[in-house]
Amino acid sequence: MQLARTPISYTDTASLVTIGWYSAGDLPPPSSIAALAPVSVRTLDDLAALSICFLDAANSNALDTLQRLRNTYHDGVYVVAITGAAAPDFQAELFEAGADDLLLEDGAHHVLRCLLRAKRHLSLVEAQERAREALQERLDTWQDGLDHLPTPIYLKDVGGRYLGCNMAFSQFIGTSRDEVIGHTLAEFLPQDVAEAHRQSDLEVMRRGGVIRVETDIRVPETGNRHIMLHKACVASGDGVVRGIAGLVLDITERKELEAMLIAAAERDPLTNAYNRRKFFQVATSAAELVSGGGGRFAVAVIDVDQFKSINDELGHGEGDQTLCLIVDRLRAQEAEGVLIARAGGEEFFAFFSGECGLRAAEILERMRSDIARHCTVSTAAGAAGTISIGLADFDPREETIDHALRRADLALYRAKRDGRNRLCKAD
Repeated sequence: MQLARTPISYTDTASLVTIGWYSAGDLPPPSSIAALAPVSVRTLDDLAALSICFLDAANSNALDTLQRLRNTYHDGVYVVAITGAAAPDFQAELFEAGADDLLLEDGAHHVLRCLLRAKRHLSLVEAQERAREALQERLDTWQDGLDHLPTPIYLKDVGGRYLGCNMAFSQFIGTSRDEVIGHTLAEFLPQDVAEAHRQSDLEVMRRGGVIRVETDIRVPETGNRHIMLHKACVASGDGVVRGIAGLVLDITERKELEAMLIAAAERDPLTNAYNRRKFFQVATSAAELVSGGGGRFAVAVIDVDQFKSINDELGHGEGDQTLCLIVDRLRAQEAEGVLIARAGGEEFFAFFSGECGLRAAEILERMRSDIARHCTVSTAAGAAGTISIGLADFDPREETIDHALRRADLALYRAKRDGRNRLCKAD
């Protein structure tokens, strides 16, 4: 076993013991340790290279020296205070100040006992240092592995303070890992947001297991992101809760794709108006909410006048552009309680609910007039691109949406027959 604080190699063939003597009064080493040939040191800074230091402790000044030595080196030097025949109270003070051992009497056998005790102490310190280095190496390996993962990962204590995280997490919240460890989320996010996350942490610690939470968060580098948090309660073997382990999945792109797919499923690809499926979904849901009384709605069937002549004379590209212009004008009147949907070809449906249900005719007339001013196209058949409208009020407790649409469709035929570019209301 080597007697050294900082061994160069772990072999049992070379002795690395370094022994020194320190005296605040620059006295020579006493005869009891002269045979050890200790290195005489002049200042406390010179003790850094020593394993064992024999200290002149003949008077109370040694107490201050011991305290300064311990503040500087902690357990890095094994200190033997040479006191002579010191009183028991002074011996106790020396140990309290930081002495590892005392040499009270002359004699080689007393010095040998001190060295053997020093050897045992230094061997234990060396073993502890090896264990600490091995543990640190394992921790570094785990940290390196976590830092190579692109997914933010963190660990909190029961008080919400971060105990550890990987590089992806510190980058995610826009700071360094050193700034994360020991701090709480309240130091990085607004108070209300941090409090919501804290309540979520408390819930998972109370329930145990794992929970998943979706939420929006503003990230310094990339702005608003939609994330999914996986939080797991961390408990010791005897069930004592120790904190929270968390993993952050950025699902912003997935949510954007979902929104695009929903929009594609709800809207007409040419005009971006809602499609038939969305129309019936909204109208049916609104009708089902009516109970007790007072629920009046209106539906309209809208048709583009002379649309075939636009396609035949000007081409389908011009026809598509006309449809898009008309939809823009129709949707300009959309508000809460108004829904415009493309039924197919040049035909559109409109659904009115709430206050707009009572003002449906007024809103439709405004649409018709606006389109007549901005979307009319001259063709051989006459003015094209205006709209004819059939409107039907209905009570969902008395008839279905399909029946109301059939009545609106009949009113549309009357509008066409009576000269187009007009609104007719169903009987």
